[in-house]
Amino acid sequence: MIMTWFLGVEGISSGCNTVRQLREAQVAEMTAATERAANEDPRLVAVSIQHAAKLQAQSAMRRLTFPLGVAKLLLCGLLVVASGLAMAGRPGARSLALQALVVNLALNVATYALTRDVRAHWIEAAARAGSALPSLDPAQAQLLEPWFNWWVERARFAFLDIGAMVVAAIALTSRRTATFFAAVAAAGDAEERHRGRAAKPASLRPAPPAPPAPPAPPAPPAPPGHRVREDPRPAR
Repeated sequence: MIMTWFLGVEGISSGCNTVRQLREAQVAEMTAATERAANEDPRLVAVSIQHAAKLQAQSAMRRLTFPLGVAKLLLCGLLVVASGLAMAGRPGARSLALQALVVNLALNVATYALTRDVRAHWIEAAARAGSALPSLDPAQAQLLEPWFNWWVERARFAFLDIGAMVVAAIALTSRRTATFFAAVAAAGDAEERHRGRAAKPASLRPAPPAPPAPPAPPAPPAPPGHRVREDPRPAR
């Protein structure tokens, strides 16, 4: 559940940044971003070019990327809430967390399928910007190669968007997790029953059982020489 919580937090951050940048039209110019990164740290040139290219591609297809960003923000928020409830052992939280995982997995698949043109646009733009900088370090230039960025995007989709969600879903449906939630539910029910009994007024509480009566003392022994008179009537 900790992993699903972190996945939800990362998705909220990503979706919030996408929505905020598209809403405020924060699109950086490629040349300005490159010059600013080169003046600060030459090792950040490729990262700045990639970031600016992604913003330009998302802004060019805002009608598609903005709704996807809002959906990611909302569904990842649901995943965070469900993970928190599951870690607290709340009843029904395991089922809610599993549903949130499935919905987020479906959103990740749909986003990857629908944003192929967005990826193609920013990867080509980053490659053109890198080729226009002859003084770029070879290691930095490799980060802007189209084949490299295509494989990075595929690996991110396979391991983070799909693999992490599948692993979390398998962990939620395992026998150990089911045993843990059953034990937590049983402990919660016992605590609720205890609180309910303690909250009842004294007049509604059942009276405690009466203590058992003490046994009768044995009869004293007959004095010496005393004979017990027998009943002369025959037994019926």
